[in-house]
Amino acid sequence: MADLEAVLADVSYLMAMEKSKTAPAARASKKVVLPEPSIRSVMQRYLAERNEITFDKIFNQKIGFLLFKDFCLNEIGEAVPQVKFYEEEALS
Repeated sequence: MADLEAVLADVSYLMAMEKSKTAPAARASKKVVLPEPSIRSVMQRYLAERNEITFDKIFNQKIGFLLFKDFCLNEIGEAVPQVKFYEEEALS
């Protein structure tokens, strides 16, 4: 009986390993989705009530950096070198 349990455990382990081989890239690259504009206005009001609307306070949060990056890449055509610099700084 112990041998049967050991074999079943081995089979379960091998099946889990095989399943994890098929989707490691999907697990590794989760994309952060920016919030809807209505959420942005709620957060802006929340931060304004606490006097925390400063570039440093917002930029040091992941969502703030992503919004800044999105703005630079979509609104300002010449900002690509600056965005790369800030991205390196944010990741270090």
